[in-house]
Amino acid sequence: MKDLEREDPFELIGTGYPVANPEETDRITARCIVEEYALTGFAATDILVLFQSPLYAHSHAIYQRRGVEFVRDLIDEVFGSSQ
Repeated sequence: MKDLEREDPFELIGTGYPVANPEETDRITARCIVEEYALTGFAATDILVLFQSPLYAHSHAIYQRRGVEFVRDLIDEVFGSSQ
């Protein structure tokens, strides 16, 4: 392990990579995000707000690419459509 240097970046840096099926990759990723927030006690409506917020970059990027119905369908899968 090397010593920390003053100029070392201490921020997360995302890297994109090609996938065979981008929509399926977004579906799996978004569903994991929905499940994670659901397990920590967030309500379905609150999770939708997180996807709509640019402060949550990864989920918001999926929201922008796939739209609100895509996200609502995943939330309904996790919570059940009767909520």
